[in-house]
Amino acid sequence: MKASTMAAAATVLLGILAAGTPVRADEDCDNVVKALEDAQLVATKTVDQTMDDIKKSTTQPADDKKKASVKNTFCSVVGELLGASRASRAVAGECGANQRAALAQFDKSIKEIEGAIDSTCK
Repeated sequence: MKASTMAAAATVLLGILAAGTPVRADEDCDNVVKALEDAQLVATKTVDQTMDDIKKSTTQPADDKKKASVKNTFCSVVGELLGASRASRAVAGECGANQRAALAQFDKSIKEIEGAIDSTCK
C-alpha cells in the first residue's frame, strides 16, 4: 500500500468520524488505530526502500540535475509519509484518551518527519 493510498484511506476515515457519526465503541477505535499503525509501517517500509534506492544512486558522481532529482524524490516520499502520519494521528485522536500510546507514537513520527523535511526540503 503506497503512502498516498494510506493517506486517502485515513482521510476518508477521518471524514466519517468527523461527520457527526456517533462515537465509535472502544473496540472499533482499537481496530481502526491498529489498522492505521499497520498501514504506517507499510508506508515506512516504502520510505526505507526509496531511501535505499537514493543511497545506491548517490554512490556515483552526480551533476546538479541528478542531485535535484534525488532531493525531489526524498522530499516527495517523506512528504507523503508526513501527510499519512498526520491523517492517522487525527483519526486516532477522534477515538479518545484510550489511544494515548498510538497518539504518542504518531506525534513522535510526525516530529521526526518534519525535522527531516525542514533540514532538507525547504
